[in-house]
Amino acid sequence: MNTGFLLFNPDGQHSQPSMSSKKILYISYDGMTDPLGQSQVLAYLRLLSRENTGFDIVSYEKPGTYKSSQGIVESFISGYDIRWHPLPYTKKPPVLSTLNDLRRGWSLIKDLYRKKHFDIVHCRGYIPALLGRKCKQRFGSKFIFDMRGWWADEKRESGLWNNPLYIPVYRYFKHLERAFFRESDRAVSLTHAGKEFIVSKKLKEEDKIAVIPTCVDFDIFRPFDRGERNRVRSKLNIPESAVVLVYSGSVGGNYRTDVVCEVFRTQLEKINENSVLLFLTQAEQETVMKLIAPYNLPPEKIRIAGVPFTGVSSYLMAGDLGLIFYDHRFSSIGRSPTKLGEYWACGLPFISGKGIGDLDYLAEKYPRGGYLLESLSGEQYTNVLKEFKNNPADKQRLRAYAEDYYDIRKGVAAYYDLYKDVL
Repeated sequence: MNTGFLLFNPDGQHSQPSMSSKKILYISYDGMTDPLGQSQVLAYLRLLSRENTGFDIVSYEKPGTYKSSQGIVESFISGYDIRWHPLPYTKKPPVLSTLNDLRRGWSLIKDLYRKKHFDIVHCRGYIPALLGRKCKQRFGSKFIFDMRGWWADEKRESGLWNNPLYIPVYRYFKHLERAFFRESDRAVSLTHAGKEFIVSKKLKEEDKIAVIPTCVDFDIFRPFDRGERNRVRSKLNIPESAVVLVYSGSVGGNYRTDVVCEVFRTQLEKINENSVLLFLTQAEQETVMKLIAPYNLPPEKIRIAGVPFTGVSSYLMAGDLGLIFYDHRFSSIGRSPTKLGEYWACGLPFISGKGIGDLDYLAEKYPRGGYLLESLSGEQYTNVLKEFKNNPADKQRLRAYAEDYYDIRKGVAAYYDLYKDVL
């Protein structure tokens, strides 16, 4: 990988935008006003746009989030060679709403192509890949299938596609999946485990698949700061002496909120009753409370906070141990938990089950970076929580792990080389 190009001037300031030689249409079904849009799309594109690369982003925005965060996104990309073309995301009725989103997306994309010819169409996920494939066929642009995991399988395994209506939908997208791999100029997998599966099934040649995990912007996720920790704990009414287990991200579906609750119950009953469970999520508070209600956790031990992407690091610093739990199904091989790099950056080791993406490899590569459960059982929970209690986290070491594996500049370099390779 060529990582010799400059992302920053030596004085630490961004370089000025230059005339773009590479014109890229970036399509995302996730909104830029969503936390993932800011952490896993805009954070990359801002740096890439300083390297003679210009972007037009077509994204689908949830109306409520768009209304509250439009200005944040516009400020985030101001001064960069990035143009944002938001479309409203629709959810109902199922299937028909997605078809309507695709129709509106294609209409917008045709208008954009009338104004400029894009060298590459970079598609973040399966729905965007439908549009990107069409761009390649109609306009001759290079097509990158940035798969972000096994989307159709995630939908089915989570129960969202359990209705018989979705049987043909699932089969349709699995058929398209093969077409996306076959017709794309390059594919991107979040994990080495995912790439190995793709190659083993002869879906795509090994040298045409890049592995680029989710990365962390260290300008936003700053090193551990005890003052920030104390400030957030005071705001959340968490005692300074409490042990705080943190769960950051979405809840429900393939995310095992039940295991989060059982691990925390074990922490309270077997390890330290002076403990708190902190949810950092954009989900509604009543949604989280409904999910955890069956586990009868003491309400005074629960905190739920929804914070902007740029404020997550301060809340992570208030914690001591990060939780990562998914359903262990086929789609798990494609998961690269964004939260792991963020946990490490802020000084939190993690607990997770085995067999999730590349976590087994990372746990071996980075000693005492986290704890992997052999099974989801009370005995295992007790064992790893005791091990955590007896081995306090080395926050500087965890930060170094994050910088070694999850530095966004490495991800940016990988995408930059991918674009050069495609062209």
